[in-house]
Amino acid sequence: MKRLVLCLPLFAFFASCGGGVSPSTPPPAPPRPPRALTGLEPFAPRTDIRVGQRVGPLVVYGNYDDGTTGTVNAEWTSSDPDVVAIDEDGFAEGIGAGTAVLTATFEGFEVELDFVVEDSIPRSTRDRPDDISGPQVHFVYAVPSDWEDLNRDRFGEIERSAEGIQNWLAAEIGQILRLDTYHGRPDVSFLRLPFTHQEGDGTAGGTVGDILRAARSLGITGDKILAVYYEGRVAGVCGSAPLFGGGGAVYLSCSDAELGIDERTVSTFEVVMVHELFHVFGAVASCAPNYVEGSHVNDVENDLMFSGVEREPRGGETLIDVGRDDYYGHGRPDCVDVSRSRFLERAPGIAAGSRTVEVRLPAGDWPLRCELEH
Repeated sequence: MKRLVLCLPLFAFFASCGGGVSPSTPPPAPPRPPRALTGLEPFAPRTDIRVGQRVGPLVVYGNYDDGTTGTVNAEWTSSDPDVVAIDEDGFAEGIGAGTAVLTATFEGFEVELDFVVEDSIPRSTRDRPDDISGPQVHFVYAVPSDWEDLNRDRFGEIERSAEGIQNWLAAEIGQILRLDTYHGRPDVSFLRLPFTHQEGDGTAGGTVGDILRAARSLGITGDKILAVYYEGRVAGVCGSAPLFGGGGAVYLSCSDAELGIDERTVSTFEVVMVHELFHVFGAVASCAPNYVEGSHVNDVENDLMFSGVEREPRGGETLIDVGRDDYYGHGRPDCVDVSRSRFLERAPGIAAGSRTVEVRLPAGDWPLRCELEH
């Protein structure tokens, strides 16, 4: 009898663990039918490129009948590989001037991208003859001695950046830079620097000074200041310039933003370049009502020259002297007013305030990190 009493609870335990579906357990869901592909969407960083320029990777997104989207492993072909070739990594390269259609195929669907390839811009390592006389801003693409040359001058990035700056300034203040041009296009000089990237990654003020000294080899003539795009990183800042100096520099490794998106869009590098050039023009003077140390202002966060204590990461619109009371258009004769700079001129046919240019600053790129040369 004792053995029977001991076994019954054990039998009951195994019975409770071994079988049956609890009444609270929901029935298994029916299998979901496979989603069906309804179309493709292609993406390329840009489709207007130069001979020798490589862009990509090209991406294809699949659209499905359940409303979802995902990348697909499409096969790319070029209608003219002598114009645009596609490599095994999905990058497109400009081979010759002309047009080509790139076609992506996946599961019976096709989608196309139209590419236009132009000849690369001839590179110049000297200041070329001027289209105009008088004060001018000359653009420079500077690369450390051991750093990769990304051909930003030959592939049109710096030219588009300069044109974007001009259009933004025209829309914002009704003035533009007096650009140094050659045959109607921005004269951009290439400068291979005599120092390494590591040697250049010191204090920003020292680096811009070194760049400006090295730029003497370009044979710059006339009344000119330099707008330098430096292929590298410098001490955690985006740009620097000497107040009333010979030019300013933008450091291209400070952001993932695209340089020279197009003529009607400006991003981090264009806004930083204008900021540095305004330092060269004398902004911001200590007589400005919202002046802070370092020749900046601290009143409105999205002001071009802002450097206040509330440095919250943000993107979007950037304005030039909000309130027109600190450094632009205030009209006071006893304080620097950049609107009177000899390197600016009235924009033809465009009234200030006509918003025709998009300011596309990635979040976190503003307020910018700037250091004056001392």
